[in-house]
Amino acid sequence: MAPVAPQLEVDAHPLVLVQHSVCINRPMAAVTAALAANPGKWLPSFDGPVHAEVGRSVAGLRHQKNAVVEVDQPLTDGDCTVVSITWEATFIKRLFPVMTGTVELAPEDAHFTRLTVCGMYEPLLGSLGKQFDDSLLQQAAEAAVTELAESIAKRLEALTADAADGIRPI
Repeated sequence: MAPVAPQLEVDAHPLVLVQHSVCINRPMAAVTAALAANPGKWLPSFDGPVHAEVGRSVAGLRHQKNAVVEVDQPLTDGDCTVVSITWEATFIKRLFPVMTGTVELAPEDAHFTRLTVCGMYEPLLGSLGKQFDDSLLQQAAEAAVTELAESIAKRLEALTADAADGIRPI
């Protein structure tokens, strides 16, 4: 049985939360510096100030969609660094909700940094959309956030080391 993502209520509209964490085998300071340098270096297929490709593989076939992406400047609070991110499909917008979320870095220990990508969206099309979301869209959103987190982690690790020792899912 697949885990159920928590749902939040805001103004009587259910919000679906999806997130994934990965450990990067690099110290927090190095990873934070790489994150702050340029989103084009750590965000997959980021080809300008607001466009990127997001997607996942299904049965070996790549399903991608173009998205308008907004990335804010990193904010550091104590030991954590957070970047707000919003992405919206550019094709068939009515089928894909706007996802807002964060890319967060936190120290695991002196040598490892935890990266968490968290996204939140409101299912589209009312109760029919909620049923469709429960059966299909939530799984796609979870897969997309997982792939995004792992891709960002690999890119940040490569930016901070000549020979990376690897990442490990949490």
